[in-house]
Amino acid sequence: MKHISLLFLLVGLSISAMAQEIVIDTSYYAPPPVVRKRVLTDDPDQNPNHHRLSTRREKSTYEQAYQLKETQTWYVGLDGGFRTDGSMLSNSFDGLISINSSTKASWSVLLGYTYRNAWTVETGYTSAPIHLNITIANGARPLTYNYQNSGYGIPLRIKRRIGLASRATNGTGFWLTAGAWLIPNGSVNLDDFRLIGYSYRNNRTRTDTLRLDNTTTTKSISGVAELGIDYSVRLSSSIEFGAYFRKYWGLGEAIRSDIVYTVNGIAQPQSTATANGTGWGFGIALRYIYGRQQEVKNHNQ
Repeated sequence: MKHISLLFLLVGLSISAMAQEIVIDTSYYAPPPVVRKRVLTDDPDQNPNHHRLSTRREKSTYEQAYQLKETQTWYVGLDGGFRTDGSMLSNSFDGLISINSSTKASWSVLLGYTYRNAWTVETGYTSAPIHLNITIANGARPLTYNYQNSGYGIPLRIKRRIGLASRATNGTGFWLTAGAWLIPNGSVNLDDFRLIGYSYRNNRTRTDTLRLDNTTTTKSISGVAELGIDYSVRLSSSIEFGAYFRKYWGLGEAIRSDIVYTVNGIAQPQSTATANGTGWGFGIALRYIYGRQQEVKNHNQ
C-alpha cells in the first residue's frame, strides 16, 4: 500500500508540473487599451435657450411660408381738435352790422369698422357747436351778440385708404374721408336785441333816429357734409394714432337772425345773418382696436 500511495503521489505531482508548463502568458500579445475621449455637452432638455432658438426657427420658417392678414377690425376712438365756422350777412347797413367767424375746440367719440384695411365706416357723437356772432358798430365800443346751437352732431363717415401705403398689412397710411352729420340744433339763447340810436351833424345837432330790431331762430334739424384726408399709424397691435384735416359745408340753416333797420320810422331793406356750420377742422385721434379677424395667407400659393 505504501508503494501504491507513493506512485499516485508521483503521478499527481508530474501532472501538476505539466499543467504549469502549458500555461501561456498572453499579456504580451494583448492589444493596447482603448483610450476613449470623453466630451461633455449641455443637455438640450435642460437649456431654456435651446427651446427659444427652436421656437424662433419654427416661427421664422412659418412666417416665411404664411402670413396673418387682417380682414376685419372694430375700434373705439377719441379725437379732438379745432373747428372754424363762419356766417353769412345779406346787408351790413353801410358797415353798421358785421359778423365774425369762430374757431373753437371740438371733440368726438366714435365707433368704427374696417374691412381689409381698405374701407372704414365710423359713427358716434361729436361736440362741435355752430356759432353766429353779430357785431353792431358803436363808436369805440362795439356791441357783440353771440348765438350758438345745441352743440352736438351725429356723424356718419366713410374712409378709403389711398397711396402707396394701401398695401400695408395694417391701417397705416393716408385715408380719403367723406361723410355727413345730422345736427339737432335745439334752442339758442334767444337774446333778441332792440337798439335805438341817433345820428348827429358836426355841430352835434341830432338829425336822424335809428332803430335795430333783431329776431333769432333755429331750425330743429340741419346737416353738414364733409370731405377730408386722414393719416393713421399703428403704434401697436391694438393702438392707432391719427391726424385729420377736413372741409365742412352746411346743409340748411342752423341759426338765423333777421334784423330790421329803420331810419326815422322808415324801414330799410332787411338784413339776414345765418350760420350753417360751413368751415374747416383739424385735429388728432387715438383709437383702440378691441376686435380683430384675421386670415392665414400662404405665400407659396
